[in-house]
Parts: sequence; C-alpha cells; structure tokens
Amino acid sequence: MNEQHELGRGIKEGGSVPRYAPIDWSARGKKISGSLRQVKREIEKSLDPLRDSHYFIVAKPEESIKKLSKDKTKAPPGEFATVVEHTDFSGAHSRVFNRLGLDLIRVTDEGSAVVHLRPEILDQLASTSESLERSGKREQARWVAFDEFQAIPVEVKLDEEWMNELPKDSVADAVIEFQPLLTIIEIDRLIRAVGGRLQRSFELITGTGSDFSGRQWLRGRLLPSSILDIAKTFFSVQSLHSPLISHSMAAQKGFQKAGSAVSQAPVISSLPTIAVVDTGTPADHAILGPYKRGAYTAPTAVSNSPKRHASFVASRAVFGDVDYDEGIPGVTPYGSARFFDVHLGGAGYSEIEDKSVLPALSAVVATSPDVRIFNLSFDTDPLDHLSSVKRSEMLTLVQDLDNFVFQNDVVVVISAGNSPPGIQPESPYPAHFDDPRWSLGSWARSFNSLTCGAIVGKLSAAGLAQQIGWPSPFSRVGPGLCSSPKPDFVENGGNTDSTYNYAAGLGVWGLTDTGFWEDRCGTSYAAPLLCRQVADAFLKLDTVCEKGARPYGVTAKAFLFLTSVDPPNCEALGPDFRRALGSGIARVNRLRDPVPNSAVFIWQGVLEDSDDIAHVQIPVPKGWLADAADPHLKLVVAWDPPVNAAISNLWATRSVSCQLRNHPDAKALRGRTLHAAPTYADPRECMKVWAQMECSERRCELQEQVIRVVESLAARMGQSSVLVLRHYPSTFALAARDILRINCEMETFYMVAERLSRRGGGLSTFLDLSQIEAPEACLYPHSVFVVRKQA
Repeated sequence: MNEQHELGRGIKEGGSVPRYAPIDWSARGKKISGSLRQVKREIEKSLDPLRDSHYFIVAKPEESIKKLSKDKTKAPPGEFATVVEHTDFSGAHSRVFNRLGLDLIRVTDEGSAVVHLRPEILDQLASTSESLERSGKREQARWVAFDEFQAIPVEVKLDEEWMNELPKDSVADAVIEFQPLLTIIEIDRLIRAVGGRLQRSFELITGTGSDFSGRQWLRGRLLPSSILDIAKTFFSVQSLHSPLISHSMAAQKGFQKAGSAVSQAPVISSLPTIAVVDTGTPADHAILGPYKRGAYTAPTAVSNSPKRHASFVASRAVFGDVDYDEGIPGVTPYGSARFFDVHLGGAGYSEIEDKSVLPALSAVVATSPDVRIFNLSFDTDPLDHLSSVKRSEMLTLVQDLDNFVFQNDVVVVISAGNSPPGIQPESPYPAHFDDPRWSLGSWARSFNSLTCGAIVGKLSAAGLAQQIGWPSPFSRVGPGLCSSPKPDFVENGGNTDSTYNYAAGLGVWGLTDTGFWEDRCGTSYAAPLLCRQVADAFLKLDTVCEKGARPYGVTAKAFLFLTSVDPPNCEALGPDFRRALGSGIARVNRLRDPVPNSAVFIWQGVLEDSDDIAHVQIPVPKGWLADAADPHLKLVVAWDPPVNAAISNLWATRSVSCQLRNHPDAKALRGRTLHAAPTYADPRECMKVWAQMECSERRCELQEQVIRVVESLAARMGQSSVLVLRHYPSTFALAARDILRINCEMETFYMVAERLSRRGGGLSTFLDLSQIEAPEACLYPHSVFVVRKQA
C-alpha cells in the first residue's frame, strides 16, 4: 500500500464513502481519460527536453460536488438532503492530488490546478479513469472533484500585462521560472535548450539562481518574440515575467533638517543586533558606523544606490523613537541596539530586488547565527493590484519566507506599507481602510512574520489624525493571507496633512545617510521599534532559559501578544476601524517590572509529529486565588508552521490545538476568543461572502437548516408556551451597511414564521425593540421573533 491508496479527505478510515448525487461515471470517465491522452500527445510533440520524464499539466475542477446527507438538521427523517460543496483545490480539496499520485504545484485564479506527474502515472490514470463506471465507490470518490485535464495555457505562464507594454524590437529584462521538482542535471538541459531558442546575438542570459524552496530560475535580456516562444515551447517553464521589485515604505522627502550631532563613543559589544534588510547604509556613517555589527551585500545590489532610507531605518533600530521637536542635542545619546547592514538596493530610488531577499537572509543566518531579528521595511503594490503571474510568484516568495522563519527560528518584522502620497480615499479617515489602495502588499501578508502598522505619536494642528494613538492615515491594513488579522502590532510612524501628503512636523525622527537628523513619515520607521521590543524580549527571556537553550522566536512573539497594550484613545475608534491597530503596542516592560496583581507563565517546546502532545502544568497559588476578586486566565499559543503557497486558502500545513483542563482527566474548559473569526475581520471579505451566497444554492440550504432547527424546537414546546428568539444584526453588519446580510437573516426568520404557520407549529409574531439606525432598503428592524403555542 502507498499514498495512492489512501482515502480522500472526508472519508474515514474503515468507514463508509460519502454518498453523492447521481453522476454519469461513464461520461465522466471517458472525458477525463480522453483529456489525459490528449495532453500526453501535446507534450510528446513539444520540443521540451524533459518531455519524456516530467509532465506538467492543468487539472480542471468540477464547479461543485453534490453530496447526499441524512443529517437531521438538513433532511427530514428517512430522507436525504443535497449538500452542495464548492470545489476548492487550494483548500478543502487539496489532498485529492496525492491520492492519485499528482504533485500540486499551484492553483490558478480560476481555480484550476497546475500539477506534476510522471509519464507512467499518466498512463495509469488514463486507464483507471476510463473504467470509472465499473469501479467501486471508493475509487470513484477519488475522482469526484475532477472535470478534465489540459496542457498549461500560455496565459497561465506569461504576464500578459507586461508583454503588452514591451516594445516589439527591443530586449527587456525577463525572469524565466522553471517548474519545481527538477534535478540540477535536468535544469542544465533546460538552460541549454532555452539558450538555443534565442534568436539574435544581443539576446543573452545574464544570471541564474534558486529560490529558498530549491526552484531554479534564469534572468536575461530577451525580445518579446523570444519570451512568447519560450512560453509556448517549454512545459517545464513555470512562468515568465519582469524582475520582481519592492519599494521602501516611507516618504521620499524629509523635512526639518537639523545640524549633524557629534556622536559619543559607545560601549556596544553586548547590545542586541537587528538585521536591517534594505538599500544599505554608508560604510563611513559618522553616527551609525560604530553600531554596525556586520554587513552583507547581495550580488544584484547596486553600489551607488541611494542609502537615505536604510540609514533612517537603521537609526530607528539603534536609537528608538527619539523626539527632537525642541532641538537637536549637542551630543547624540547612546544607542541601545546594533544593526547588521543587509544591502539589497537596486538602481531606482527605493527599489529592492525581491529575488535577493531569501538568499540574503540565508547568508546572514549561516555566517552570523546570533542574528535572529530581521527588519523588512519594503513591500510591493497591494497584492490584488499585481498581475496574476506576478501575484503567484510573490506568494511563492512569501511562502519561502514563512518556511525560512520556520526552519531557522528567527523573527522577521515587516512594515505594513503606505498608501500613495496625496491619494484621497473613497471614505474619509478613519473609515477609509476598505479602500483597495490601502490593502496590504505581498511581504506584509506573511503568516510567520510580524507585520507592523503605524500610529500617530504626537499631535499637530496640520495633521489629519487629531488623536494620539489613532492609525496613521497612510498605514495599510489587512487582512493577510486566508483573511488573517493584520497588522499584528503598531508603533509610531507619523501623520499626514488633510490632503494625505507628508508635511513638516508630522513625522518621526531619524538619521539621513549624511548624518543629519530629519523628520519623516512611514510604516518603514515604525517597524524597527517593534524589532527593538523583540530584541529586548530575547535578552530578558534568555536569562531564564536553561543552560544551553535559548528562547524561541515564537516564545518572544507569544509574550508580546500576551502583554501588548492598546494605544491611547483607541476606545474612540469603532470596532471596524480598530482592526488597523492589530494587537496594539508591543511592550516587554513586564519582564523588567512585574505587575503585582498578575503573573505570567511561559513555556516553550517542540512537537515532533502529529501524535505528539505536550502536557504543561500551570501553578496557581491557592492563597492568590482565594484573594482574587476577578480571577481570569489569558492564554496565548504561538507556533511557526511550514506553509505551501499551492494551498493558498489554507497556507499553513500544520495546526496546533490547545486545551485547558482543571486536572488531566477533566473535560476541556471553554473560554472566550479575543479575536473575531477571520472572515469577519474585514467588512469587504464578509460582504463578499454574503454576496456570493445571495446567488448560490448554499443560501437556500442554510436557510432550510435554520428553519428545521426552529421547527424542531417548536415541536418540543408544550402547550401554553412561548419561544422568544431575539434577532439583532451584528453591529459589524450595520456599520458596514451590509444590506445583503441583514436582509438574508431577516428573510430567514420570515420563512421560519411562514413554515410554522403553514404546518401548525405555532403563532409567530415580530416585535421591534431596537434602537439601532438601520440602512435604508433593508428588512430590519424586527428585532424579536416570538412563537406562541396555545392550549
């Protein structure tokens, strides 16, 4: 037995196979088998040198899967209900590929899957699928999500937006990404084959490299015609696109320059180190020079790239959030951290070569393993604004970053990013975060990294934000991948004027590349402050670790989440706008100054496999418990999972659950989750879900489930009894003006009333006891639903 004989997701070992609505397996099997053989013929006719050993093809999904259920909440007694399940290769149905011997590479925007298989596996699958009509239900269940297979279309591999912008007769910088799972020898054959397709002497390959995952790539100067030819010829090429470039996240212009201060000679050998991954600082910087712990320069970095941004970021890491509004001191104060200068700067003012990020981080960890904190104050445009090909490639790099964090036990802090200066949002501040231009870029969505947003740390008459602690108007907001809450924390990053531009006196202080103190705005300058908190946590936690051990990165992150504090005045923000603040401001003060009425217990460990369970005892003094007026427990569990970009709707490939028990044999206690469910963290995502449900079979199914639940309750009511159901659309839905959701909820209650009336289940009435202002054109307000049964 091997993995191809494993059961599909949702099929219990030794149990029954799910029942499906009738499927014409004869037609389905012939379609699948015929498409597999057609794909094989196309690949065999190609000039791809790996056509005899590797097949890369597209699996098209069935739009939905219809299951039959006898669940009492879904079907009448003795009958089946049809449950429609949307096929999701990037989420719930991602395991079907392993069962058939397919390797999932990626899932396209349309929901199709790019997969890898060997020629002998394709022959076997074609034969098996051809006889599905005669196969058992277990074998058929493995194929229920598939419609057909195709060769990879050119548009899946080629960034067409970029191609349309290229002059036809001029060479352009291009990146050729090879498919994963290929050996070095096979890559060499591909490189020679690609080189042989170049048409003119001035076309050339300028470099090669590999991603953290091991995938190989080429970079070259190619004509558009050659780019298109490579995309059509080689199935072993995954994508072709322009170089991936991020930009530093800060204002390009500073204000209120002040005279350079004289730096004292600090004693810095014991200071913690923060790696500043940026455009590089000057080697002879008068003030920052003594604090430079080391340096790394990427092969693609430009030696004369502008260094102002990196210098400003490094100064914030070294000196923190200094305030020189009243004047520059005659002598620069001591810094409290060192920095490792990682230079990735490109030719443009704020350009960062994205392909160079992971090799740089790997090089620093290999040569300086004591460097465990990395600051990335750059990002791409909002992820949804990128072309399909570039979006896929950037998510692959984010996958590599998450896996790097998992593998090396480091902490990466990424700035949330800035909206473009001067851009006016559709809704005024602070209700503007749903504007797509304020959504996160690629790097800031990382699962295993900490994303840092910006808040306003001081007031100014010219500032747009008029409350200290409110989000900086330019700071981008989540959600992150899989609707995860982002940012994680916030720090002081400055303000804007009423036109969303930067102005004198609205920023934070840092050093330029020439050693001048300057005031500037940006989330770039908030992120180093969070790095300082992580560094401080490492220092303090290291003193209580056993000899030879060190605090894990997730231990520091868990402590920061546990002890974070809300910014001032944040209670004046509505719940929807507070998502821009994440968990608030990270502070490690409690490691230095314990709070007398509270205790913090920290545990760290390693779970070796899926069957490993860690049992941790939390000592609670009986005397303290007896004296406590309101004893409560706040539990934070943090882990860095390995991830896979192909399953983008799941992302993480490991999940950890935590149970709290009074004693080992007791039932697990249930607590209160502090964060809302991910879907409801963002009004746009929530409204999108309800809008999709509006025109789908899923809505009717869910409504029928609700009706059956209430019918069941009414059937159990005694004579002369009353059932009261209080219905309030959530504050979230009302604030977001989510009329579809409000109407759907109310319509369901009306359907319940109609069903009960028709079947004699009771007399239904509605009352309005609410004081909530409801949007126009919605069925609300009817806030109380009453069912009466009379003798």
